[in-house]
Amino acid sequence: MKPLETTVEEVLRKAIQSEVETRAYYQAMAERAADAPARKRLLQLADAELVHRAKMERKYREEVGRPPAEPLPATIELPLDLVDLDLSRALKHALERERESESYFRFMAERVPDTKLGALFMELAEIEWKHKTDLQAEYDAAAPPDSFLNDL
Repeated sequence: MKPLETTVEEVLRKAIQSEVETRAYYQAMAERAADAPARKRLLQLADAELVHRAKMERKYREEVGRPPAEPLPATIELPLDLVDLDLSRALKHALERERESESYFRFMAERVPDTKLGALFMELAEIEWKHKTDLQAEYDAAAPPDSFLNDL
């Protein structure tokens, strides 16, 4: 495997960018919600990403010693068939997004074990794991038991 060439600053910049993109993703999904409860929950998730971003920006200032640059504008293109989202489908898609983030950070942590960078990746993975488990519990409460097996 190719050695990982990055810095704490770059990792935190990417984490901040990820929060911006995830917020835009939830906002775009809210526009395709089938009903008010799904729209409301997706907008709540989008707002929560602002809090996550603020935490990442604070971590950046602590680690790097200055404020981060403004992230790039998010460009989100949802699949055309992602329409009329009810609450359980919306939660399912949100859950998948959090799973992908957690997996990415864990994979990166494995590439640089026992380093400050590895510890940062694990910290970010744990944050995403918490988001994922919260969404999983909410999804489990909202969806019929066998619905996760349905197509995304």
